[in-house]
Amino acid sequence: MPATAPVQFVTRFEDKIIHNEKFVEYHFEMETPHRLEFAAGQYVSVKVAETGERRSYSLCSAPSIDHGFELLLDISPGGLGTQRLESLQYGERLEGIGPLGNFVISTQPESAISLIATGSGIAPLKSMLLDLVEKRDPRPITLYWGMRNAQHLFWLDEIQDIVEATTNVSFYPVISQPNSEWTLSTGHVTDLLSVHQFPQDTGYYVCGSKEITESIRQFLLEKSIAPEYIHHEAFV
Repeated sequence: MPATAPVQFVTRFEDKIIHNEKFVEYHFEMETPHRLEFAAGQYVSVKVAETGERRSYSLCSAPSIDHGFELLLDISPGGLGTQRLESLQYGERLEGIGPLGNFVISTQPESAISLIATGSGIAPLKSMLLDLVEKRDPRPITLYWGMRNAQHLFWLDEIQDIVEATTNVSFYPVISQPNSEWTLSTGHVTDLLSVHQFPQDTGYYVCGSKEITESIRQFLLEKSIAPEYIHHEAFV
């Protein structure tokens, strides 16, 4: 269990990166308190309306950068949270509470780590990957990232740089509806999980939509993976 208790905070909008028409990354700097301690995989709940309504977003930055944090949004649904963050002016303040959640790297012995994301589910898994690499975790780490269309992928150069700078990290982007230019893996992440072999005590960390996360969890259970090695977080 993460040891850091959630706190109410005020943060300042610093920057955003428009990866494509679907995914946008937002950068915030802490104001009160000055630092936000969190574990990789956790999320924050931010106020998105004057009526007090909140939306939760996973932190995609490394915990070592505790003077601020980064969030990834799939803006295509166009909901209340998206509208609020899209309307932010540089320097504008945003209130929230965090860190929250128990989707973190387990303290139980796991001889390998398999990170499995679909869509914006990459956010907490990127934080986990950065944290594991920064801590020089020696275990084999495999990242799978499923996306419908290749043009919606991003962070590819950053992740590939990590792969090339380490000896224990592998990365497999998977496209379910590829175009003629896509030359890497096609289908679904479970297609690769069917052929890749892992130690029985591998820890699986799964994040994506509720339906896909549950289907991957069921797939792993059918592969005789013990439930205690399957960690998952679903986006609503």
